[in-house]
Amino acid sequence: MNALAWNCQGLGVALTVRNLKEECFRRKPLIVFLMETKQKAKYVRKIRRRCGFQEEWLVDPVGRSGGLAIWWAESVKVEILFSSVNIIHTRVSSSVVDTPEFISFIYGPPIEEDRKLCWQEVTRISRNVNGSWLCMGDFNDILSQSEKMGGDLRAWRKILNFRSFIAGCDLDDLGYTGARFT
Repeated sequence: MNALAWNCQGLGVALTVRNLKEECFRRKPLIVFLMETKQKAKYVRKIRRRCGFQEEWLVDPVGRSGGLAIWWAESVKVEILFSSVNIIHTRVSSSVVDTPEFISFIYGPPIEEDRKLCWQEVTRISRNVNGSWLCMGDFNDILSQSEKMGGDLRAWRKILNFRSFIAGCDLDDLGYTGARFT
């Protein structure tokens, strides 16, 4: 299954929309997950149609931050099991392509205390997953210093907390495709 996750940092910029549309037509993902859309549903829906997707689930931003969108092709069935400002947990199926049974789309809050609450919710979800499970998105955290470029080093306590969360949910890092620091 081909999927695209992008922290677009706002869909209100013409260049961002053009790049998103190009990526959708070039890569032909069956599912697109956008974080930090910073736009209300009506606008995001218009962009979805321009990118060629039929189905959607949207979480409006709070004020001028956040906003999540999942778009998917008709060949994929997506059932929303849980939705919040940071997590959309789904059951996915397709008669055309192999998919994980569950996909959790995650946008980790930039504030550490909020991130802890998000990890608690993902941990709760993990206890109820029986089948293949993919978590994708921007966790706003790192597993090692090599994943960071510039600025101060991340505190080891934070890295170890994130590693503990990943291990506690029995998750594995599958890597990514794209620019080294995305």
